[in-house]
Amino acid sequence: MEPQRRNARGNLVDTLRSGTSSIRAALSQLATRRKTPESPATPAAPKPAPEGPRWGQLVLLDKVGEGAFGEVYRAWDVVLEREVALKLMRAADEDPALLREARMLARLRHPNVVTVYGADRHDGRSGVWMDFIEGETLAAIVEDRGSFGALEALLVGLDVCGALAAAHQSGLLHRDIKAQNVMRERGGRIVLMDFGLGHETAAGEPSDFGGTPLYMAPELLEGGPATVRCDLYAVGVLLFHLVTRS
Repeated sequence: MEPQRRNARGNLVDTLRSGTSSIRAALSQLATRRKTPESPATPAAPKPAPEGPRWGQLVLLDKVGEGAFGEVYRAWDVVLEREVALKLMRAADEDPALLREARMLARLRHPNVVTVYGADRHDGRSGVWMDFIEGETLAAIVEDRGSFGALEALLVGLDVCGALAAAHQSGLLHRDIKAQNVMRERGGRIVLMDFGLGHETAAGEPSDFGGTPLYMAPELLEGGPATVRCDLYAVGVLLFHLVTRS
């Protein structure tokens, strides 16, 4: 029996060696093809800028929202040749907070955090432009279609927590987590928006009263400083709202 076992093992080893050689040969051919220089692609002709009023390098297409801070427009960036969302402050407002938001977001690189492209001031108004997210806020989804199931809310929570972890690792707090500031893109991606109330986590100073009271941790309502725990408390309130609609 022992010679038969040795023969069987030898045949198995030969088969494995043969298979490994074939895999290596295929990988080598693939590597060779990848190294073969390809003819350069012909650059696409620049798209003509759409018609409409201008703000700096952006053509304003239509207004998609507004609030106490100003308006949000769908716009066309003639430099990047792509659609963007432009957040414009009212002319009477100061711009430091908006520019702070742009700088903070520019430091973040995470799939669940909105991407900022630039900030500037034109015609007496400050603005910041970013990814144009085609989708709905979680607040609109709950209002239109009712409460989320437990699993759906869990998946949203994981994405929001991932976005917050990236922000906190960059030394930033959001300070206004709520259903209106989280969007679901058409493809399903969850995107955390609006860091306008964000602060440096290292500041450690008593908080100015900012945020949405229903989402604020008790220590904030008592005048305490904003911390990472306050953002996590707001996530808990968000998830409670998603599954209860209250």
